[in-house]
Amino acid sequence: MLDHLVEKYEEILNALTLDAFAYTVTIPDSGQLAPAEAIHRLQLDPAALRTPEHVQPDDLTLIAVGDAIVTLDAVNPGPDRKEATDRLAGQGFRHWYLADDIEGNTTLYARYGDAEGEVRFPEPLAIPFTPWTDFLGPLTPYAPLLAPLYDDIEEVGNVNAICMAIIEHESGVRFNKELLERPRLFLPIDQHRPSM
Repeated sequence: MLDHLVEKYEEILNALTLDAFAYTVTIPDSGQLAPAEAIHRLQLDPAALRTPEHVQPDDLTLIAVGDAIVTLDAVNPGPDRKEATDRLAGQGFRHWYLADDIEGNTTLYARYGDAEGEVRFPEPLAIPFTPWTDFLGPLTPYAPLLAPLYDDIEEVGNVNAICMAIIEHESGVRFNKELLERPRLFLPIDQHRPSM
């Protein structure tokens, strides 16, 4: 099942030719995460929403998909931007974050309520005498799929395809051209909502 999804994502990513990006999917345990609630959780100002004609290259894109919210960030991902999208995670939510930077470093982070897990490539998270699998948390069932990332570099295909397959398998949300053509909201990520 997942091998087929990985192959599908290899095709999708080859067709889309993405450079550096960050992609998140957030789903509530029950109900729907509406765009207005997502903007509130992100602590961004809804008055700062931009129309497609006025979108800026570093704006955060929000896309509603079923009960989920997808974000897409098409700039080189950094800790400050991950910190912003991590606000979507928390109790009552499942959240996945995938980033690929201009140097080819990939991060897959998942948070289910308070349980967190992370995978990095090409260098794993490392603490002496602690295997990389100890950092997987909710991603632990995917350790056999992720192991080649560290054990056999020659066998590794598209790292992002593996990570996106995991996200789709867990969330049911497919990253593809059709997703990118859905109605979207654009927000400057550095515009926090005004204080009350």
